[in-house]
Order: sequence, then structure tokens, then C-alpha cells
Amino acid sequence: MPDDPTVTQTQRAPLRVLVADDEESMRHFVQRGLLRLGHQVEAVDNGEDAVARFLGSPFDLAVLDLVMPRCDGLTALSRIRASAPDAIVVLVTAHGTVATAVEAMHLGAADFVTKPFTIDELWLRLDRALQLRATTRENRHLRAMLDAPDGGAGIVGQSQPMRELLRQLELLRESTATVLLTGESGTGKGLVAKALHLASPRSQQPFVALNCAAVPDTLVESELFGHEPGAFTGARTAKAGLLLRAHRGTVFLDEIADMSLPAQAKIERFLQEREFQPLGGQQPVRVDVRVIAATNRDLQALAKEGRFRAELLWRLDVVHLHVPPLRERREDVPLLIAQLLQKPARPGDAVRTMTPEAIGALTAYDWPGNVRELENVVERMVVMAGQRQALGVADLPPEVRGPGEQDPAAGDDYEAARTRFDRLYFTNLLMQCGGSITAAAQRAGLSRGHLHRRLRELGCDATAARAQSRTSRLDSAPGRPAGP
Repeated sequence: MPDDPTVTQTQRAPLRVLVADDEESMRHFVQRGLLRLGHQVEAVDNGEDAVARFLGSPFDLAVLDLVMPRCDGLTALSRIRASAPDAIVVLVTAHGTVATAVEAMHLGAADFVTKPFTIDELWLRLDRALQLRATTRENRHLRAMLDAPDGGAGIVGQSQPMRELLRQLELLRESTATVLLTGESGTGKGLVAKALHLASPRSQQPFVALNCAAVPDTLVESELFGHEPGAFTGARTAKAGLLLRAHRGTVFLDEIADMSLPAQAKIERFLQEREFQPLGGQQPVRVDVRVIAATNRDLQALAKEGRFRAELLWRLDVVHLHVPPLRERREDVPLLIAQLLQKPARPGDAVRTMTPEAIGALTAYDWPGNVRELENVVERMVVMAGQRQALGVADLPPEVRGPGEQDPAAGDDYEAARTRFDRLYFTNLLMQCGGSITAAAQRAGLSRGHLHRRLRELGCDATAARAQSRTSRLDSAPGRPAGP
């Protein structure tokens, strides 16, 4: 088999790879290709030596032929995984079918490649397997966070909407029920999906995600269900789909509203039967997966318009969780900022701080892009501030800072800066509470009398806040014409 000159790879440190194939030309082809990528490669010609080498010396991953003397690939895979559960093993064969892939994946193979293949194709599978292992290790860390007293798998928030969401997550801790997540773009639905997985009995199994909006309609079914060779133009080899790779774990279908109606019908059938048929396959494949779906659109409305299958909606909406937009939980903005500032721009950089005035401006902003937009803004502020440790209003982008706003904190003493922040915070809080001092006091954790005195000191007008809140609700009401 000739060398493949088109090899590309993700940038990473050199890896130790074990290659086992009794066919000399294939063994050398894989070995040469991976050596050209800068990796350390050892090659053997039988399964017995492959097991002994892998267990006797640390390797990052193994590429095993399915048919070999002195222990075939499936047996070698089983023995390696029994002693090294985190081992990454990719099987290759000249006679691949989805049925063989199913058996390999059930035994713990990271992937399955059918001959002939290019080094590019092989490296794509190896790189994906390495990323999956990194995600699995990250999940263990997140699981520890979830089990902490203030856990939530990185979900930050002390506002009432977030406390309610975390309460619901706690109730679902031992559940494997299908969940539908709704909420605007950027609210963190993916993080909630991962938290659900980590809190479930499936936490040690794969978490596999598909962004339905990012995959062309013609490829969604292939990604989900896999395909046999020749199932469609360009399908030269068998491929295991996401549902098979998520066996015993969780599959996350993000932006489910963007899935085509034919694919929706197949997902609906899978949720009913818990089995699927790969494209071009003759036999159904049964897997055990939990399904979590997410959308930023109104599926009920789409179902009435015939653009989303009502039967699928019923099967997805077993448990419904709504992830609130950031403007409905402004109290969490300072907490999110504090978390984001803990991440240095470069290794060795000091942790940044932010002036109360800048935090107040970020808290008052409506965040149409939600947490994702906040992350981008804080990252931009850190990068553009250079070596300055304290970030102020002048570092905010214009859409957040507002026209004509300057950063007064640089020339203010602490009390002046604190007063400005309090005025902005309490004015915004009153607007959220419709001008109700009682409700604002409850949300701020203050007595009504204390808050009333502080509002007088700051010159905050509850009546004006009530009127502004009413105006904002009218302006956002459906059907209200745009413009002044």
C-alpha cells in the first residue's frame, strides 16, 4: 500500500502507539504514516504479542487488526480493556460490517475502521478517540464538582431561577428519563445536559453530542445511526453512528428543531423501540442510551405548523427543564464574572479584578447572547487590557458601556465607586421587581426598612423604576410595533 502524502493532524504531543497486524504491508503502512506524524510506534504481527506489549509498557493507544493469529483482535481488545479500562483501542478489518462494529464497541473499542483506509482517515478516528478520553476524564472532575456541597458541574448561580433549576437537577440525580431542555441560545443548555449525565447512573459511560444544526440534513442519519459500505455515494467503509458510540451512556441532541422530518421520524421510532437500522443495513441494532434533547425554539408551535413531529415531541418531553436567560437572573452576573476572571489569559498571568462600576454595567446589560456573550465580553476585556490587573468601564465594549459612559472608578475613592455601583444595582433590582421594595428586599437579602433607607440615600426612585419596568414589558410585548 503506497504512502499517503496528505496526512494532517491535530497539534498534540507525540504519542506512543502500538500497531498489530499480521499483514506486513498494512502493518508497515500504518507504522510509517504515524511515524511521519511524529509519534512513537511499535508494531507486532499477532494478538498475543499485542496484549503483552500493551500491558507491559505504557501506550497511549493501540491499532489492532480484527483477524490475527495467536489471539484475534476482539479477544486482544477484551483482555487489554480488562486490565486497562481507559485504554484506547481502534480495530481495523478488511470485512467490516455494522454488526462487527456493534460487537467491537460493546467490548470497549474506541472505534472501528474498515480497510482500505488512508492515514488521514485512521488519524481522524484516533484523534476523536483521544478527545473522547479527555472528555471522560474531564467528566470525572466535573462529577466531583457536582458531588460537592455547592455543586452543579460548573453551573453558577444563586438567583431564584437557578436555585430552582439546580433543585430539579437534584431530583433527577438517579433518573435516566428522556429530558427536553429549552432556553435561548447561549444560556448553557449543553452544560445542563452534561450535569444531567454526570448526576445519573450512566456517569462513567460515554456522553456523545450532536449539534443537529451543524450537520447537513443528508448526513444526520449517517451520523446518528451509522452506515454499511455502499449505503450511499462516498460510503466506502462501515461506520458506527453516535447512538452506538453512546451505548450505556447518554446522547445529547442539541438544536433538535433543526433536524429534518425524516430523521425525526427515525429518532421517534428509536425512542419507541430502542433499536435502529444503520443506513444500508439489514439487521436492527439494539443499544441502551439515554436521550437528552435541547432547543431554543418553540417546539409546540413548530408541531402545530407541521415543521416538527408531534409524536417525537411527546416522546422527548418526558421531563422538561427550562434554562433561564441571563437577564432573568442578573444577580448571578457578578458570580459568573468572578468565575471567568479566575481563568488567566496566559499561563502565569495574575488573576484580574474588576471595578464595581464595571460589574454594575455588566449586571445592567440585557445579554441577548446570554452566558456565552458574557464569556466573550470578559475574555475580550482581559485580552485588550494588556498587563493591567484592574478592569474598568473603559474596558467594556460600547454596546455594554452605553454612549458617553466613562470609567469614573480610576479617579474615585472606594466609597464613591461603591455608591455608584449600589445605585446601579438597586435601580436595576427595582426594575426587575416592578418597583416593589418588598420583593427587592427579599431578593437582595435585606430588611425592607434597611433597603428603604439605602434607596433614599442613593436617590433611587421606586415609582420611576415601576414605570420603567411597565414600559419595558410593553415594549417587549408580542405584536408591538417597532420604533419610537
